[in-house]
Amino acid sequence: MRDDLKNVLTSSSTRIVVLWAEPTYISLILQYALYSDVLGPHFTWILSSSVSLRFYNNISIEKSIGILTVEPTAGNVLHAPISTTLLNDAYNIWKHYEPETFPNSIKIDYYALFAFDATWILIQSLNEFCSKNMNSSSSCISFFNPSSCFNRYFFDSYLYFNIIDDMTFLGVSGPVQFSSNVTDRIDGSYYIAKNCQYASNKLNFVPVLKYSDHDGWEEYSETRAIIWPGKSLIPPTGHARLVGVKLRIGVIQS
Repeated sequence: MRDDLKNVLTSSSTRIVVLWAEPTYISLILQYALYSDVLGPHFTWILSSSVSLRFYNNISIEKSIGILTVEPTAGNVLHAPISTTLLNDAYNIWKHYEPETFPNSIKIDYYALFAFDATWILIQSLNEFCSKNMNSSSSCISFFNPSSCFNRYFFDSYLYFNIIDDMTFLGVSGPVQFSSNVTDRIDGSYYIAKNCQYASNKLNFVPVLKYSDHDGWEEYSETRAIIWPGKSLIPPTGHARLVGVKLRIGVIQS
């Protein structure tokens, strides 16, 4: 991919690159992009996570300005309600059973909060499932085709999914509610869009937009504008420009 990256991107008519990968791979791919000269000002990159910019030198700073990220976040970051009681209980359990792995609470990744909410809804839904499905002859949790790792599922799985659809609670990441019509939670999704620009005399990813299911996309702060590739305040078209491109124009007389 490193050898073909420039050819793949420059031969495309679009100049917007969406990179959804683990942070470690994002850093590597950005290094390849710098090497191939396919960052700014001609390309707009949208990442799934902020990455360290320590490896950037003065030459690459200009090309890095304008990179965007879109990252999920917890509701309290956007001043939305979360269950602080449940959050503190989760922290206390973690510190009690695995104190050596517990980081400072402000350093806990948001994905850990999403995982806790997923675990909590699993516990609550299984508890209700068993209360409705218990009998004296067998366990409440019975599997079809239990010998297969990839093709086994609950008996009465429809009952289980209906229980999940009916559940609503305030989790550690925000409101949690599901519906049979969609795979994502129908409320409580929050995102922050960050922009690579100069802040506090250094290159950094700064929040510029925020998203919630209730309000949609809004400005994160009225004092922080998006700086697009090329240090422009005007959003790019997303299409390839014709600068340096040889055109063949045919004129047909009718």
